[in-house]
Amino acid sequence: MLHLYHANRLEDLAERLARDLQCPAGPVLAPQIVAVSSTAIGQWLSLQLAHHQGISANMQWLLPARLLWRVFRDVLSDVPKTNAFSAEVLAWRALAVLQDEAFVRDHGALAHYLADANALRFWQLARQMGRLFEQYLIFRPDWIHRWEHDGAKEWQGALWRRLISNGDARHWLRLRTELFDDLSSNPSAAGRLPERLSLFALAGLSPAFLELLSRLAEHTDVHVYHLNFSGGFWADIVSDRERAHLIATQGEDVDAYLDRGNRLLASMGRLGREHLAQLLQLESIESETYCAPPRDTLLGAIQADIVELRDADEIVPFTGDPRDRSIQVHVCHGPMREIEILHDRLLDAFERDPDLTPADVRVLIPQLAEYAPLIESVFGAATGHRHIPWCLAERALDDHSPLVHAFLELLRLPEGRLDAQRVSALLDIPVLRRRFILDAADTEQVTRWIRELGIYWGPDAKALEEMDLPIGGTHTWRGATDRLLLGFALGDSDVPFADCMPMAPGDATLAQVAGRWRSFLEQLISLRETLALAHTLPEWIVLFHQVLEGFFLAGSTEVDNLVRLRQQLAALAADAALAPFDRPLLLCVIRDALEGRLHGASGGRFMSGGVTFATLAHGRCLPAKLLCLVGMNSEHFPGRDSGHGLDQMHSQFRPGDRRRRDDDRHAFLEALSCARSGLYISYTGASERDDSVQPPSVVISELLEQVDTLSEEGALSEVVTVRHPLQPFSSRYFRNEPNLFSYACEMVPPGDAGGLNPTPLFDQPLVPPTPGKLSLESLVDFLANPARSLLRDRLNVVLESGEGLLPTREPMWLDARSRRALARFTLQAQLQELDEAVLAQRARLEGYLPPGTPGELAMANEWHQVAPVAARLKPLMTSQVLSSWPVSATLGDWQLSGVLENVGSSGQILWSVESPSPWVILRVWCAHLLLNTDSQAPSHHTHLVSPDGVSTFAPENDSARLLSELLVIYSEGSCRPLPFFPRSAWKFVNAPRSPQSAAYAVWMGSEFSPAPGESANPYFALAFRSRLEQALDDEFESLALQLLGTPKERLQGQGL
Repeated sequence: MLHLYHANRLEDLAERLARDLQCPAGPVLAPQIVAVSSTAIGQWLSLQLAHHQGISANMQWLLPARLLWRVFRDVLSDVPKTNAFSAEVLAWRALAVLQDEAFVRDHGALAHYLADANALRFWQLARQMGRLFEQYLIFRPDWIHRWEHDGAKEWQGALWRRLISNGDARHWLRLRTELFDDLSSNPSAAGRLPERLSLFALAGLSPAFLELLSRLAEHTDVHVYHLNFSGGFWADIVSDRERAHLIATQGEDVDAYLDRGNRLLASMGRLGREHLAQLLQLESIESETYCAPPRDTLLGAIQADIVELRDADEIVPFTGDPRDRSIQVHVCHGPMREIEILHDRLLDAFERDPDLTPADVRVLIPQLAEYAPLIESVFGAATGHRHIPWCLAERALDDHSPLVHAFLELLRLPEGRLDAQRVSALLDIPVLRRRFILDAADTEQVTRWIRELGIYWGPDAKALEEMDLPIGGTHTWRGATDRLLLGFALGDSDVPFADCMPMAPGDATLAQVAGRWRSFLEQLISLRETLALAHTLPEWIVLFHQVLEGFFLAGSTEVDNLVRLRQQLAALAADAALAPFDRPLLLCVIRDALEGRLHGASGGRFMSGGVTFATLAHGRCLPAKLLCLVGMNSEHFPGRDSGHGLDQMHSQFRPGDRRRRDDDRHAFLEALSCARSGLYISYTGASERDDSVQPPSVVISELLEQVDTLSEEGALSEVVTVRHPLQPFSSRYFRNEPNLFSYACEMVPPGDAGGLNPTPLFDQPLVPPTPGKLSLESLVDFLANPARSLLRDRLNVVLESGEGLLPTREPMWLDARSRRALARFTLQAQLQELDEAVLAQRARLEGYLPPGTPGELAMANEWHQVAPVAARLKPLMTSQVLSSWPVSATLGDWQLSGVLENVGSSGQILWSVESPSPWVILRVWCAHLLLNTDSQAPSHHTHLVSPDGVSTFAPENDSARLLSELLVIYSEGSCRPLPFFPRSAWKFVNAPRSPQSAAYAVWMGSEFSPAPGESANPYFALAFRSRLEQALDDEFESLALQLLGTPKERLQGQGL
């Protein structure tokens, strides 16, 4: 017997199911079978049954298709365990047929579509046909029968006949016929059926499925628990759009026979309306339970009108307070703001209602994958009283797992050039680098090596030659790491070994890191070569398991994802085996098939005790005290169907057919009916770029129109709508506006101080550092940027943006850093009297030069640029014995020490390959003063050789006092920002007239100079944020004269 139960609340249906299950049906240990639309419904029902019965055990929650297959296997013989006509299996069966050139050639439309198609396009067509054939089996059984028996000539029918001729041909329609025959002819067959079949809250079942249920009900009990939005008869109501279409096609007279009913129900309930009409046609025993919510809230009034099927003319005006927060609509600037605002509103809801718990809140998002990282950044970062327990449910495996992401990245290796950024990014994934015994510090060292070695892309020189790029392997992975490993083996050598120049190894303890890195690279290159070949699907699966074993070492947090990934690989192999499909495949095909399975493989708990974030989709809406719909944008919801060109059902629509847009509208109606106390809605209603207005989803517009009908003034929608500022730190959130507030104390705007300038960074100086030992390098670093030293060393504030992304293309010219490095290398070579050709060869092997002609031109240019410096430096270097000279000077409570280079009988010899800059002058001046504190030094002169000439500092009798003054400046600059800015100060001491104006132009920048002003330096900008334009004050002028004016006066000879 077929029992049909109607209710407008899932809780009432669950209670009825619990009562029915208390009546024994079949053996005591036999499981109770319940068909549900999703895992979420099954988890929720388990809790509901436990609530009503005290326990929920021995239940089997099956999807409708699995329920039918279970029945087929119980009653019929030789039914395979797995359905060979699922969309996944049908795709492989279709691919086998499409790869038959004769079949394609016999069908013109198909031949035209696949002309010049690559392997991926064949697979994409096969996959689409697999999905369509699965839908045809469900919604067009008559087509399937016609194709199989009438010999239709259309290519889809021919494809179907070829498809079932290879492999298992017993699809569910044939099994249904066998089942009917067996039940009719064999009285004992009914005894093999389950004693009771239950179907809970299923909408959109096909007519063929319902016919099967009706036939099964003749032999066993079938209980259908139907979520019916309204207690009235609404199977024949029409929406405004349908009404207009009928009038246009059938004339005005038809309007007298049309029933619109409730506007929301008519507009959004087409799927449920058609399903209800089909259910009512079945012979059944019906019972119903309808409970209209009280109209004391705005949400309750909307829901009551739906349950009572009130038309617009019958609406009862809402007399309560529209500001009851039962319906909230928030207009935001982008997804990030939606999540930030949601977090604040939930904190407010918990504060207003002590009985509301995180488990009572459910957040549904149409595009959950897009919002998932934002949810993690907002809800995951909240601590203390702002922390809200939360979880992401049914998130696709490829959306959140670093292991799966890294695995798929490895499968994309043949598509790329093995560029530096892409390979380096793989080692940033802990689950991968753990396999090669590398940690985060090792990865940072590897990144430094990549930059120092000049690796851009490509495995080796041979691979480049195969691409007609005979530029050598210096900048490839193998060529560069050969240099590194040779450096560890041979040390710092100037002699090439097998056309490879060893790199100075630096820290010898890093040799093991270099070896593990090279092992990783060799496996990566080998995998790339293997992936470029075609393999059969079983061979691919074996290879993928080898990749998982060879590249990943999963920790406790990734074990589950690794197991799920292996399960999907096994499922993929099983699909092809059922087809059966055994032809060689290219990587692009197998990877696309795997990505499709991973994207459909979701996980996560719906009942976690915290706020649950899930996808807004049909069959996933569960009752919640507070239901939140986020991301309700017009371009995302409701969705639109695709593939209309192939889908013949789209042009031959029948009642009961599924459409994405109707499914989504039905999902919204489910969500509206499942909100018990509050419905929260947000969407991107204003552009983040220009604040232009963006419309909400059409279902939100219709809901707001319905809200307006509850008031004679028709303005309730404005009352429930809140429009938010662009930024979370807007002052509007902190002005006690009733609808705008924030719990994020860090977003409170600083005191306006007149509304013009930001507050000073320091209210008072820091405690001075304790005098002690100080290195010459630290003093020079401080003078180069006092603000940087203060913020970095005293406050641990680091503002450098780092090196940025690794370069992935060979440079056509040298940047400033590379040019300085090449200049120093060239200078050393010229001092050693190396030939230019020999130097060019060494520079190329050591990676200093761009490949090809650009490198040759750069070398020739640098050779000539450095030659004057070498010519001036060489006599000074060869006329005396030079050595390193350690010096330590006690200056009051400070002890300044350093190792001075190139000290000989004529003094200290320093050089610069560029014209002297303020930083060079500061470095040389400090070294000169420290040299002069040592009475044992062979000479107290300091010579600076540069492209501009040779300049000399004469012996300084007052060096101790001058150094002590520098230490006083150092101590003072360690307590507060000192207005010393080297570029501006250098301009100030060198300007022939108007030094203040000249320095100010350097400080603030000039429209005539492409370089930014020195004030743009992040450390200067932060330290002097309250007085940037007034930073060049009297103290600046005093420091400029003391730190750069004094050495400028002391320096003799050419060069300035």
